[in-house]
Amino acid sequence: MRHPREWFRRYFDAAYVAALREEKPPRQTRAEVDFVLWALRPAKGARILDAPCGYGRHARELARRGFHVVGVDLSRPMIAEARRRGREGPLLRFRRGDIRLIAFREEVDAVVNLYTSFGYFSPSQNRAALRRMARALRPGGRILIDHRDPIYDSALPGRLWYRTGPKRFVLEDRRFDRRRKIVESTQLIVTSGRRWVVQKHLRLQEFSLPEWRRMLRGVGLRFLRAYGDYDGRPYRPASTGRLIVVGERPRRRARVGLTGRAGRA
Repeated sequence: MRHPREWFRRYFDAAYVAALREEKPPRQTRAEVDFVLWALRPAKGARILDAPCGYGRHARELARRGFHVVGVDLSRPMIAEARRRGREGPLLRFRRGDIRLIAFREEVDAVVNLYTSFGYFSPSQNRAALRRMARALRPGGRILIDHRDPIYDSALPGRLWYRTGPKRFVLEDRRFDRRRKIVESTQLIVTSGRRWVVQKHLRLQEFSLPEWRRMLRGVGLRFLRAYGDYDGRPYRPASTGRLIVVGERPRRRARVGLTGRAGRA
């Protein structure tokens, strides 16, 4: 099973956006944002980077609650839908961009990366993307990354058939490389009432909890905790399929001068 190196440039198209609208009701978005704010504990009115933001459902809800939010996504259909559904203003901005090239430097109080939106690239590019997100944080800022649990996914069958909306079904042929923790998948998407099927491909790198700890440390972040789902349960290997990690950029230590008084950091 061979996949284009940058499969994600075609995967997140207008049809994918339409399917997401059916799958994710507003109450689910509100509950997920409740968890994100509980886990990150940002100050009132904090600045939050949602990258990638998809069609902006979390960004809009965060802005509605008074946070200053910037949503970044590479997909043109996603950004177009985000702008169509969410009026931009002082609290909400959307930008089309690549998370490997995020240019923020100590400008945000929190970064969120939700719904398995990491691990799309080569190992070096994955590290570069994480480094960019870490660099965007102010000292004391936190990052939340919602990803897959490779221990859970390694036990899934090679062929899956599941429903992703009221009229949408997916037949997935998947291969999990246990050594590299890479998922390669071909999906046949069937929509009720249509006479054709859509075929899509994806390739995703997953990471164990020890690997997340090392990666966060490698970009200057301190690991705080891991969760198993949006209900706040602690992460337990192979329990839910999700592995949500939270890290923090350490605050600068004040330098102490010869007089013993703290100087500027």
